[in-house]
Amino acid sequence: MLHCLKHGSRLGWLIDPDERSVLVYPLGQQPELFREPKDVLPVPDLVADWQITVGDLFGWLRLGGNSFT
Repeated sequence: MLHCLKHGSRLGWLIDPDERSVLVYPLGQQPELFREPKDVLPVPDLVADWQITVGDLFGWLRLGGNSFT
């Protein structure tokens, strides 16, 4: 993740399916943990009008056959 941020990425998500959480790495800032289904995840400026929650993300992934929402 840090390599990507160093070489041009502005934001990274580390998705943990076991904990059903997302660790967000914004460029130049400390990582932030999102784990509540209603938490809105930060997105790059390119898609600033788009909103996705932790619950949406895990619902779409349907990890282990279970929906998070």
